[in-house]
Amino acid sequence: MSAEWSQKEFCHVGDSAKKLSKKIPEGLAVKLFLTDPPYNIGHKYGSVNDKRPKKEYLKLMENVLKTAYEAADESAHFFMIHYPEAIAEMWPILTEKTGWKFHQWITWTYPSNIGMSKNKWTRGSRAIIWLQKGKPQFYPNRIIRPYRNPWDKRVNGLIESGKKGCSLYDWWQINLVKNVNTEKSDYSNQISRVLLERIIRSTTDVGDLVADPFGGTFSTVKAALGIGRIGWGCDLNKDTKQYWPGAEDFNADYIDSDYEFDVPMDFDYTRAGITERQFKQILQNGINLLKSQGKKIASEKLNSELMRMGWQKDQMNISDFD
Repeated sequence: MSAEWSQKEFCHVGDSAKKLSKKIPEGLAVKLFLTDPPYNIGHKYGSVNDKRPKKEYLKLMENVLKTAYEAADESAHFFMIHYPEAIAEMWPILTEKTGWKFHQWITWTYPSNIGMSKNKWTRGSRAIIWLQKGKPQFYPNRIIRPYRNPWDKRVNGLIESGKKGCSLYDWWQINLVKNVNTEKSDYSNQISRVLLERIIRSTTDVGDLVADPFGGTFSTVKAALGIGRIGWGCDLNKDTKQYWPGAEDFNADYIDSDYEFDVPMDFDYTRAGITERQFKQILQNGINLLKSQGKKIASEKLNSELMRMGWQKDQMNISDFD
């Protein structure tokens, strides 16, 4: 670790534009800014107003981005998570007025049962805007997706050489932090640690400085510390001090590695070498197996899922495998 981490040096309350210019420890420069700013739609952030006049809100964003650019290393990344329409409104700020250069638009999708409307489709995505300064490092092989056709001779050769998959698409499906998640804090709009770690690992090295100018629950700082980076955070709401990480959150032994999956993979019956019909039968037979083991609730849940998918109506028997 290139600097000794402490709350006093790396966790702050106040105007992040001002703190960035004064509270980055001497000798350090930010390699990655990763933030989920206030959305200005009335979320509950203690005494902080999340419903500012549009002009005031856009000026806030501009000030933070400008100061972040000045505090950044000569080669650095800036990732902002926000709704697409808000990104559209601040596009000149993001790409023309603050020094940062647009690099890529990533779409984050997630299952959701909130935000349903009678005149719109349900909201189930946000934008992740990737900006850059200079020519920062990028590691696309650290987090990957599995090959879709492992039976292909060329792909099979890659797998045998140790390459388990290929680089991610520019759309990511990662679940929201729900109330039942162990990482959930009592604060609005918390971002999944899986998503945060994906960005941090793909754009920084162990020991690099990662900053979040809109700290909130300090999830970004905690994620950075957990994978051997130095986390810096600031938030206008003084109540967020309760979420500050401690020195024990820093993982000094973390080592980066390549070709890892960071989200659970669905079972792929094609890759497994069986037909859809055979897969359905295996699941149907599972109902009886669970019943025979006295696992009534599990068998009922499996049956309900098969009913939801319409698979329980298919009449199959073991001869399908002959």
